[in-house]
Amino acid sequence: MDPQQTLADLLTAMKEKRWDDAKELAEALHGWLTRGGFPPTTLGDAALGKEWHQAVAAFVCMAAISKVADIQKRRKRRLSKAAKKGGD
Repeated sequence: MDPQQTLADLLTAMKEKRWDDAKELAEALHGWLTRGGFPPTTLGDAALGKEWHQAVAAFVCMAAISKVADIQKRRKRRLSKAAKKGGD
């Protein structure tokens, strides 16, 4: 895995609202990090250290996963309400 490219792709997917891609990329990067893979360089210089960049990358992954879950939940509720209205 190239964590730098994965992080860039994750941020692009979030920006473009490609939620399924964003979730997949976030889960892949987070898994990489939790298995001991080296982190991408995130905010600030590489001299801040591995722990800094790992913490920031892990936070970004978890934030993306949470945001996608929220969006999917809202979409499901909206579709459920629309189906109920259509059945009235």
